[in-house]
Amino acid sequence: MLQAVSRLSRAAVRVRRVAAQVQVTTVTMAQNHQSCGTSCQQKGGAVTAAILIIGDEILKGHTVDTNSAFLSRALRKLGVCVQRVTVIPDQQEVISKEVALLAPQYTHLLTSGGIGPTHDDVTFESVAMAFEEELHAHPELTRLVEEFFGVVDRENAAMKLAMVPRSAKLNYGTDPQTGKPLRYPLVSG
Repeated sequence: MLQAVSRLSRAAVRVRRVAAQVQVTTVTMAQNHQSCGTSCQQKGGAVTAAILIIGDEILKGHTVDTNSAFLSRALRKLGVCVQRVTVIPDQQEVISKEVALLAPQYTHLLTSGGIGPTHDDVTFESVAMAFEEELHAHPELTRLVEEFFGVVDRENAAMKLAMVPRSAKLNYGTDPQTGKPLRYPLVSG
């Protein structure tokens, strides 16, 4: 039970960090577009988003998805119309097809889940596949992984976290509570 509480606490911290980063990276665009209104129907020039929740644990009912509700509220406050939320399994082909389908339809496509050092964390690989790109070890992410895990061996599973699509950009948000830059970036394309 204590282990589950610890995992939940770490997950809540990660979600707050991601939310702060989403706010920072979308606030400028939201300020430059009309609010999507209460019905959130697409208007000409409206900023739209789809949220792709990735995880077998959600589909099996082992974990409750709270990220989509949290992200939807945060994006809506910024004037971004969330028009679709989809939950899919940790399967590379499924993720790749869904990213390729959704990305051209919305201003932003946010993914949640499938980023980690385990065999079923295939989001970065799937996004690269969807955009026909190669993965590469991003130097800054490599440094962060080495600092966090104390890893220098490129074959260590933790180094998978540094492997991102070649066009990926790192976006550092600001912690809304402290005003300091966040230590870990949001990866975007």
